[in-house]
Amino acid sequence: MKFNLKTTLPIHVLDVSMPILRTSIRNDLRLISKIALTEHDGNLSGRNGEAIREMLGMKSNSWNRILEEGEKAHNLWEGGQLTNKGKACAEDGFVMDHEDGPHRLWVIEAQEPIGLRIIHIEAWSDFEISSGDLGIDHRNGFVQRLRKEGYVHSSILNPKNRCRFKPPTWWVRWMKREPAVQEHSELSSPIHLTCSWKPGQSTPDFSLKGKIYGLKNQAVNIDGKIDIKHPPSKKQMQHLVSNALSTRLTGGQTWDENDNCLRTDIASLASNQEAIERMKMDFELGAIEDQSIGTWTSCTLQGISLRAQNEIAATEWACSIFWNRYDAVHRTQAHTSALIAELSGESAFEGFTLTFDAMMRGLLLARNVPQGARWLFDSAADLNQSIGLEVRL
Repeated sequence: MKFNLKTTLPIHVLDVSMPILRTSIRNDLRLISKIALTEHDGNLSGRNGEAIREMLGMKSNSWNRILEEGEKAHNLWEGGQLTNKGKACAEDGFVMDHEDGPHRLWVIEAQEPIGLRIIHIEAWSDFEISSGDLGIDHRNGFVQRLRKEGYVHSSILNPKNRCRFKPPTWWVRWMKREPAVQEHSELSSPIHLTCSWKPGQSTPDFSLKGKIYGLKNQAVNIDGKIDIKHPPSKKQMQHLVSNALSTRLTGGQTWDENDNCLRTDIASLASNQEAIERMKMDFELGAIEDQSIGTWTSCTLQGISLRAQNEIAATEWACSIFWNRYDAVHRTQAHTSALIAELSGESAFEGFTLTFDAMMRGLLLARNVPQGARWLFDSAADLNQSIGLEVRL
């Protein structure tokens, strides 16, 4: 089974000028981390630190300053020992550092648990935007909210391109107003947001697909997953599926949350021969709204496993499949018994035993029993009776 949710959102294209924490390569921090990791077991304190400083030819003041920056600003080491971030920096040199100047943001605002998200960011200088290319004043306060939340946002195009609205203390202290934010409504485009979940997944997958405009004067395709800080749990998703199905089930159907399957009788499936045969069913549930996952314009349950509701339903269902699969010719008792045993192994009849006697009675009462089937099954007895009559005559 797969639970799919879909909706469409607009992308807001914003220009803002303020110091922004953004991933950049710091070769000085990378080199220090690399030497500490490979030659000193990740230690930068005491004699190990002095050995690294002398190897790099740094003065004591510069060394102490970069040690303080690496620990307080980037969390690369603590107590003179490399952290996991420091070990990662030793490989690629990426840290979150302040960048000045105007930046362009591509932002979506969705329901929780997604919320307000920056899906891509670029500095104006990176794609040669003209200073005269200004939009209109942005009124929705996105930047204020981004600063208040203080989350790290990753680009859907390049996960290493991350940013965070946490201006330095000097900027907060001296700026008496919020930065001017310009919005480009003409560059806005729709983007498709999807959520999918399968039984067994601890959390659902969220992804975006569409195009963004305003980057190097061309449309750029977006198609990838986005990370959610607090996604719905497995239990919440199971509850959501159960609620979504509750309005679609008939009197002969119940949802089994433990096995993630739909238990049903044959009458409820009479008009759906495909579902009877493949023992799976799809449901289009339309729009859906739930506190744990928000509002979505469409909801689909694909490939729901079907199971027989009880032993009677299992027998009736198996009889219907029997006539769909096998031609109406005379079969010996051994051959028919083997076919019934084969049907017993189908997923819909898990937990039930299809006995020969019950199935034989059911085969003659099935909805799709072929004409003449009773004669075919009774032909051996009829033949013996005829022979007996001839002998007596």
